[in-house]
Amino acid sequence: MSSIEEKLWNYIDGTCTAADRETIEKQIAVDDTLRLKYEELLAINYDIVAHIELDEPPMAFTYNVMEVIGKEYAIEHPLKTRVNKTLMGAIGGFFTLSLLAIAIIFLGNIHWSANVSAVQNTTQLPNFKNLLSGNALKAFLFFDTVLMLFLVGEFMRKRISYKQS
Repeated sequence: MSSIEEKLWNYIDGTCTAADRETIEKQIAVDDTLRLKYEELLAINYDIVAHIELDEPPMAFTYNVMEVIGKEYAIEHPLKTRVNKTLMGAIGGFFTLSLLAIAIIFLGNIHWSANVSAVQNTTQLPNFKNLLSGNALKAFLFFDTVLMLFLVGEFMRKRISYKQS
């Protein structure tokens, strides 16, 4: 293909610059052979656009493309069901402190100066009857109620936002 044909195709396709467009328009107006070549290429372009139908790709191709796009999207935007590391650390810390407190209470109630000849079981467990009555029980129930209301509120908020989207 000659350079003039390339310029004419660029002119027909509309991909040439404004200066090239003006130059080609002037040349077409002056040169009859160039005008005939332009009309021939214009007719070919019309036949291509008007009579050639593009085939649709097969479903397998479309499926494969969508799978690749889905995998790339999953890598860039991972699922939001990740575990919150701060929350897991807080839960682990709570249980660690609880076990440490139980160990301290247990070791604090051991009678260390026992006679070798008479070993007595002097380990006393804490009195849990006092913990489950009065203000301690009310505080525990209040805390559980507030926690339950907070969790139900979060659940309802997520449910409403899911229904809206």
